[in-house]
Amino acid sequence: MKYIIYLWAVTSILTACTSKTEPNQSQAMDPKSNLVAQGKKIYAQNCIACHNPNPKLDGAIGPAVSGSSLELLNARVLHAKYPANYKAKRDTHLMPALPGLESEIPALNAFLNQ
Repeated sequence: MKYIIYLWAVTSILTACTSKTEPNQSQAMDPKSNLVAQGKKIYAQNCIACHNPNPKLDGAIGPAVSGSSLELLNARVLHAKYPANYKAKRDTHLMPALPGLESEIPALNAFLNQ
């Protein structure tokens, strides 16, 4: 009887630990999806005021930004400039530099290029 109770307790503990760690393990195994999710959040917080909530569509002020290169994001978001030889989609130049987003550029790039 003691053996059955011991076996039940060990099985219960292992089952509880396994079910709690599996989602975290899958998230840790897919850093790309975490980066995309973080980029989506950054986009929602900082970009949709001018760009469309759907980055594939033009916004009221800003153009569609889906597929933007890392080079373009660094130049445009951080310095309010365009990379050399880049042809702007709009000539308004209304977007201000957002240097506070420097650490978020990789996540934003992942979201816009998913």
